[in-house]
Amino acid sequence: MTTHPSAASSGWHEDQLVNPSLRDLHAIRDFIARDSEHYARLQVERLLSRVERAAAMPSRGHPVHEFIECGLREVHEGSYRIIYAVCGEEFQVVTIVHMKQRITRRRLR
Repeated sequence: MTTHPSAASSGWHEDQLVNPSLRDLHAIRDFIARDSEHYARLQVERLLSRVERAAAMPSRGHPVHEFIECGLREVHEGSYRIIYAVCGEEFQVVTIVHMKQRITRRRLR
């Protein structure tokens, strides 16, 4: 199990990112890295830090307005939406999308 270095004390683990959200994170990093490896790394660190804060206090996020009936919540980091699900004590990131991207139900599965 891999943990984010600054997440050890909160109990948050990177395995709480489901496969599609890991692909999202890699795609974001790869896109930014075309121009700057440095800024790509910083953006990923910011996103992971925001995920950590959301995992520690999941109720601070707000419902995903496109799909309120799904019970998903979201927080923002820069131009990105981090969409997650909370079931009891379990926190799981579903997807990470740029605010200009359209979200479909298929992406939320």
